[in-house]
Amino acid sequence: MFTPSDRNIKNVSTADFAYQEIKEKIILGELQAEESIVEERLARLLDISRTPLREALHRLELEELVLRKLNGRLMVAPISVQEVKEIFIIRSLLEGVVVSQAAEKGTAKQISHLERLMQMFEIALEVGEIDELLYLGGQFHSYIYEMSGNKTAIKILMQLNDHIHRYRRFVPRESPEERNSLKEHKEIMKEIKGKNPEKAKRAMERHILNSLEVVVSALENERKDDHGE
Repeated sequence: MFTPSDRNIKNVSTADFAYQEIKEKIILGELQAEESIVEERLARLLDISRTPLREALHRLELEELVLRKLNGRLMVAPISVQEVKEIFIIRSLLEGVVVSQAAEKGTAKQISHLERLMQMFEIALEVGEIDELLYLGGQFHSYIYEMSGNKTAIKILMQLNDHIHRYRRFVPRESPEERNSLKEHKEIMKEIKGKNPEKAKRAMERHILNSLEVVVSALENERKDDHGE
């Protein structure tokens, strides 16, 4: 995370800074679902003027992380089981496409790098480094995107992943899903290495849909807790 004083160093505009900071707060739940957006308070918190703040909020509104109410005021987008299902299903289809292309196009060097990520993922799981595990899982998928060379799919997936990260925070950190995830990643790796596009596609789709089940279960449990059930 960076502060406004870092902007010249990082060559980031004030609006870009505000966009990244607000998006992070939404994804991490620091700005909660359906919470009203108070521009004055946000501007003061980020130490910026209203103009770049509004530009940032407009971008987040286009990405549907922020919604405009009937009275014209903005709020953080709600969360719902229906939305998470839609997002993960679309993600499974798109990642199925990119992994099949990665299996077709992947060079020996790229496959070797993917294998190293997989080895690091396994080590992180064994020593219980959850943050590192999540990071390496993201890197594994991102590198498959890169291998595919499908710029359109990558662009859409990157936007979907912002929403997915928002929902994944409901999954308990100590979750048996991670060991299942290792097995699924190994299966994907095997099919990419074997140059089997169709099998890689099916393995990826199974992996994403299994993740969906975990997130939906966690979200439903969260709602039960909120209602004291």
